[in-house]
Amino acid sequence: MNFGYLKGLSSATDKHTLNLVNDQVVLCPLTEADADFFYAIYSHPQLAVNFDESPFLKNETAIGFTKRIISVCEYNFTIRSTENPQIIIGDCALHHWDQTTEQIAIGGSLLPEYWGKGFMQAAFELLFLLAKENLGVKSIVAVTTTRNHKAIRLAEKMGFKKIEANEVDTVLRKEL
Repeated sequence: MNFGYLKGLSSATDKHTLNLVNDQVVLCPLTEADADFFYAIYSHPQLAVNFDESPFLKNETAIGFTKRIISVCEYNFTIRSTENPQIIIGDCALHHWDQTTEQIAIGGSLLPEYWGKGFMQAAFELLFLLAKENLGVKSIVAVTTTRNHKAIRLAEKMGFKKIEANEVDTVLRKEL
């Protein structure tokens, strides 16, 4: 697999114009124009079962939710297939960057019809490259609900190791 390249990067902080591409996915920065999709994916019943609480604040609009998430992530992207790059199929993000420990969190969601086809793995490989090359990250953590077996299986397949697990959450870490 081609792990990808960083396209359109003029500086390490130019996250609003950065596109990441490999042979399977195109990652484009999440923008307010993507708010309806972004809100809908986090409202999707097959995804919502993996949340312990609503991702939305009380009376939060699609635009408000999208702006809030963009503001707390170092990088947040829409995921698109290289075969059909005009259609958004999911999102992925790097967030909670701890410069002291050189660790960052990773996360994302895909529409269920795209599960099991390698799209999230391809997206995460691009985020690993971005985290290492642009932020100097040494390790990445993934936090998911313990009942989200598919996410845990994917993380372990990608080299993450469980560092903490209880009946509610599982935390995994990957050294870069």
